[in-house]
Amino acid sequence: MSEDSELNLLMKKKYLEIQRKLMAKALKDSSEEDRAPDYESIVRNALDISGLRVLSALKSQYPYEAHAIINALGKAIADRKIPAEISGGEFYQLLLSLGIRVRLDTKIYVERKGRVKEFSEYLRDKIKDSQ
Repeated sequence: MSEDSELNLLMKKKYLEIQRKLMAKALKDSSEEDRAPDYESIVRNALDISGLRVLSALKSQYPYEAHAIINALGKAIADRKIPAEISGGEFYQLLLSLGIRVRLDTKIYVERKGRVKEFSEYLRDKIKDSQ
């Protein structure tokens, strides 16, 4: 009689342990499903260095639009509707086609006689030389 009760007790303990593990696994799976994917990290991984510059300028100049664009672009990349590698020029063209003109800091460099100068410095030197 005592062996049967011990066996029943062991079986109940084992059953409760298995049930607890299944509930923990189900809870973990449901929390992963509820969490939305991080589209910004997907977009950041898809962009090259110049694309990241465009993205940071977009976020600083158009924060609300940037959020919507990042979510849509990240979802499209995750669904493999567009390529996973996007250059800065392609990203900039996408923004222009959406009607968003992102202002970027650009510099023009001139190489003369083995020296590289900014265009503004080159013009200053040219004006000094002509006077």
